[in-house]
Amino acid sequence: MAKEKNLGGRPKTVFTDKQIAQIEALAACLPIEGIANYFGISRRTFFDIKDTDPRVEIAYKKGKAKEIKEVASKLRALIDQGDTTAIIFYLKTQAGWSTEPKNDNKIKLKFPESKTPSDILNTALTALENGEITLAEAQKIADLAVAKLNIINRTDHAEEVTAKRESMEELMDKAYTIRKVLEHQEKQNKGN
Repeated sequence: MAKEKNLGGRPKTVFTDKQIAQIEALAACLPIEGIANYFGISRRTFFDIKDTDPRVEIAYKKGKAKEIKEVASKLRALIDQGDTTAIIFYLKTQAGWSTEPKNDNKIKLKFPESKTPSDILNTALTALENGEITLAEAQKIADLAVAKLNIINRTDHAEEVTAKRESMEELMDKAYTIRKVLEHQEKQNKGN
């Protein structure tokens, strides 16, 4: 770090081009406090430098963005492979799904990877009929089945898809039925 002459108080700290490159690299894995510690300055000093030197701000944001892109591409690959945990994480963080409070920690339904989207919906409908899950849970399962079908459509060859899966229309009809029942129940609840 170079020190510029400052006619009062401490000399102003300025990062060199090499240090700017280091900030970009460090931003991928450290918060601002960690970067400041790396350079032996306070968090406040780092913010002051960042506020006065646009190169620091740009390097920090660019480093963060590169790492987010890298992690997001890995998440996307898991989603494309049908990783249910990755799909749910994505839907919770990007599509507004929320975790509802649970009365117990018991798993209500299990869906092995071998289950087709139609099998998943049929299991959900049976569980709904038997009172094992709520309509809202059935809707989420229907959405998951549709997501799995979309993944199958993207990853399988056209001939294999035709041979392996039921028609999209049939699957969408089942999901639509669950959605309509849920909407009807919500209207009834509002009327009471």
